[in-house]
Amino acid sequence: MKPTKPIMNTFLKLFGVVVMALLVVACSGKKEKETPEDAMTELKDSFEQEKKDLKYELEEIKLDVEKELDNLDDKIAEATDQNKTLLEKMKADLNEKADDLDRAIDKVENSTKQAWNDTREFAAETSEDVKSSLKDFGQKIKEKFSNS
Repeated sequence: MKPTKPIMNTFLKLFGVVVMALLVVACSGKKEKETPEDAMTELKDSFEQEKKDLKYELEEIKLDVEKELDNLDDKIAEATDQNKTLLEKMKADLNEKADDLDRAIDKVENSTKQAWNDTREFAAETSEDVKSSLKDFGQKIKEKFSNS
C-alpha cells in the first residue's frame, strides 16, 4: 500500500495545481483597467453633459417666459388704461426674470469645473425663482381678468 500513497499525494498536488491555474485564469478575465486619462475623460464628459442638460432646462423656462410676454403684449393691447398700467408693470417684472435667465444661461455656458457647484446652485435658484414668478404671474392675471 505504500506505493499508492505517493501516487495519491502526487495526484492531489497535481489536482491542486490545476485548480489553482483554473482559478487564476477565470479571475483574470479580460477586465480592462481604467487609466487616469479614461477617468478624466469620463468626468469631463459627465460635466459637459450636466452643463448641456442644465442649459437646456433654463432655455425651456426662458421659452415659457417669452410665451407669457407675448400673451401679455396681447392683453396690454386690449386692456383699459387702468389695466394697462398694471400689465406694463407685470411685463417689466417678467422681463427682469427673462434677464435673470439669460445671466444664468450665460453663467452655465461659461462655467468651469472649479466653479460648477456655484454655477449649478445659482442656476437652480434662478430657475425656482422664475418658475415661482410665472406661477404668481398667472395667478395675478386670472384674478385681475376674472374680476373685470
